[in-house]
Amino acid sequence: MQLGGYIQALARGLDVVEQCAGITRAQLVEMGARPDFAEKLLGLHAVYFGDTMFRSRQRKARRTGHDVFTLLDIERYCSKLKARKAWELRQLLAATPREKIPMVAKAKLKEWRPPRDPDPGVRVTRRAGRNHTLSITDSSLNISKLLAVLKTTDKDLLTAAHTVFRGGGGSGQKLQSNVIVRLDELDRIVDGDGEEIELQLTNGATMTGAEFVREKLADVGLITLVHPHHGPVNLYMASRFANTKQRLALSAEHPTCAWPGCNAPAEDSQIHHLTRFQDGGPTNMANLVPLCAYHNAVNDDDPEKPTGRGRLDRIDGRVHYLPPWAGPPIPIESPAHPPRSAPGPARASTDPPASGPPDPRTTPRGTPAPVSGAPPHNSGEPPDPPPSS
Repeated sequence: MQLGGYIQALARGLDVVEQCAGITRAQLVEMGARPDFAEKLLGLHAVYFGDTMFRSRQRKARRTGHDVFTLLDIERYCSKLKARKAWELRQLLAATPREKIPMVAKAKLKEWRPPRDPDPGVRVTRRAGRNHTLSITDSSLNISKLLAVLKTTDKDLLTAAHTVFRGGGGSGQKLQSNVIVRLDELDRIVDGDGEEIELQLTNGATMTGAEFVREKLADVGLITLVHPHHGPVNLYMASRFANTKQRLALSAEHPTCAWPGCNAPAEDSQIHHLTRFQDGGPTNMANLVPLCAYHNAVNDDDPEKPTGRGRLDRIDGRVHYLPPWAGPPIPIESPAHPPRSAPGPARASTDPPASGPPDPRTTPRGTPAPVSGAPPHNSGEPPDPPPSS
C-alpha cells in the first residue's frame, strides 16, 4: 500500500474499525499491525459495534467522521468514567471538532469527577537515599492551628517541628487571624442559620460561625450570641466531652458504671449524655453519667434504633433506670444518695402499674435476684417482659 492510501485508510476511522469484525489479534499482527495497536483496534470495534445497553448513544456516536487516532484519544477520556457517563461523553466528543476535544473532555471530567477530598491522616513518603516526607492532612482550620504553633516556636518551620515533636515549645497558641463576615451572612446568622455559615479567615482557613465561637470561648461551656437589635441569636455548646473535674465528680457519684448490676470501674467507663448531645443535651453534671462501653451502647436513647434494654435518666437529681416495660423508675444506688430501706418507685403513686419488673422478694431460693429489675450486665438480650397481671 502506498503512503497516501495508508493515511486515507486511517482517516476513515470507523470504516477501518468496522472491518475488524471477526478478526483476531493474531491475524491483525500477521497483517503487520503492532500488538498494542491491534488491541486498540479491537477495543474500538467492541465499543462502537459490540453489544451495549446504550444502543441509542452508540448509533449516534457512529456518525462521527474522526480518524482512528482521534477515536483512541476519545477513549482515553471515556475510560475515566463509568459506563453511563462514558457513553454520554463519547457521544458528545464524537460530534466535537477534533481540535476542541481536549478542552471539552477536560471540562466534562472536571464537572463529573470533582477532586476527591483526601482523608485526614499522617502519611510518610520514603525515598531510597534521599530525604523522606511526613505529610499531615486535616481540615483547613486544624492545619492553620498547627501552623500557628510552629510559627510561634521558631522562624524555621522544620526546626520548630523538631522542637515541638521533642517536647519543647508548642504552647498551643490560640488562633490569630481576621475573620471575614459579609453582611448577607450576618443576616443569615440573625435568622438562626449560623451553623451553615462558612467564614473565611485571612490565614487561608475556613470555619463555621459555631467553630469560631468555640475556638475563642472554649473554656466557657455555653455561649449565647446576642444581636444589639434582634436580641439572642443562637446558643452554642463549646464541647461534647466532659472535662477532668466533671469526670472526677461523676465518679464520686457513681464509682462504677451506673447501669444496675454492672461493676465496671467509673475510671474505665465512658461519660454518657442522658439527653443525647445531638439532640441538644448539654455537657453539664446534670446530664452526664458514667457508663461502660457496653451499657453506653445498649442504653435505649435513640428513637430510630431502639434496643429494648431500657435507659437511664435523672429524676429529682438522682439517676434512675427506666425499664422498657414502662414500669416505675428504679433509683440507682449511689454513695451520694442515702440508701432506701426498700426498693420502690421514685415518686409515690396510688395507682398500681398494669405490669412491672420481677419482684426480687419473690425470687425462688437459690436463684440470683435481678438488681432492681434491671437486665444483667453483658446478657446480650433485652430483659424478659413482666408476666401479665
